Amino acid sequence: MSIEAILKPILAKLSNVNKHQRTFLTELFAVLLGRQGRATFENLARYARFTELTFRRQFATYFDWLAFNKACVDFTQGPFIGIIDCSFIPKSGNKTFGLDKFWSSCAGKAQRGLEVSLLACVNILTKQCFALEASQTPPNITQQDDKAYSRLSWYIEQLADCLPHLPALRYWVGDGYYAKTEVFTLFARHARHFITRLRHDAALYHLWTAGRQPGQRGPTRRYDGKAVFDDLSRWQDKGDHPIHAHIRLYSALLYSKHFGCLLRVVLVLDTRRQQYVLLASTDEQQAASQIAHYYHLRFQIELLFRDAKQFTGLTQCQARSDEKLDYHLNATLSTVNVARLLLAADTSLLNSMNALVRRETNRRVWKLIYSQLSSDGSVDVNRLNSLDCQFWQRRAA
Repeated sequence: MSIEAILKPILAKLSNVNKHQRTFLTELFAVLLGRQGRATFENLARYARFTELTFRRQFATYFDWLAFNKACVDFTQGPFIGIIDCSFIPKSGNKTFGLDKFWSSCAGKAQRGLEVSLLACVNILTKQCFALEASQTPPNITQQDDKAYSRLSWYIEQLADCLPHLPALRYWVGDGYYAKTEVFTLFARHARHFITRLRHDAALYHLWTAGRQPGQRGPTRRYDGKAVFDDLSRWQDKGDHPIHAHIRLYSALLYSKHFGCLLRVVLVLDTRRQQYVLLASTDEQQAASQIAHYYHLRFQIELLFRDAKQFTGLTQCQARSDEKLDYHLNATLSTVNVARLLLAADTSLLNSMNALVRRETNRRVWKLIYSQLSSDGSVDVNRLNSLDCQFWQRRAA
């Protein structure tokens, strides 16, 4: 199936997209997958029918990427959960919007560059991650959460803007950084459940369930002691992890004074190293195995970042303004969504992003060559089996 066939029903669902935008987006996604070299305006124009100026002008316009990505997700079947995470993007120069020091997981320290905050969803059955909405973290915002406005406040604003448009995502997952009171309050306000990782020394308390004692004076007792993690006698043994046999799951319904709510806490114990991790869900009735599984699916967003950086040019934006940077970030991540729909429709590619990009690149290069030789500039790329375009680069290497 071609990119045009995939995008036609998706763009048809968007009422505010005119014909020129549909034509440009179809060409943009095809070029991002079928180019050679960096994803700069100049290089994109080499492989597209639009000029460099057209790319610059279109990147400065507004486009509802959340609605587009939701339409992409609608083409897949299965339950989804929401994911939120950030990724560091290296960027040089002095005039680019958003330049600041952000944490780089690869370097293990803060580095100068850009940061993108991404809302995504993961298919629970197929484990495929799809981008929903990407937002660039603005510069000169303090990392101290106790200040009036911090980077956490920016992430919360992004969530607050998008959650009303995503009613189907009842469960959201974030790493330990998002284990903050403001985040718990936001999800509770929108009637969503949040799964995250807690500190290994989190202050959690067992609830008092024996009721009021005879002759007791004063208010009824609320807590039955602080939860300890070296003695699991008061925890419910939920058996081994469904994937890793050396991991044991323990569950308890505990109260957090810091977050001000009841949490279904899962202690994930590594029996080999005798180390544990605390996972928590605001859904009090959720199964321990499901909490561990959902948090494990959170790491699929890292594969989304990897494919966008490696294949669609997430880190290669040539622009400096915030509008064009935002357009580029969302376009490259949405291209990965389109690529995964193509992979699902074509089993001959063996679900390989590398094979898909190689095929689209060879098709586009051949189309450009043939357009210079043919009198009418047309070619049926679906009848190039004798040329075996998919494996040109492999043979050349």
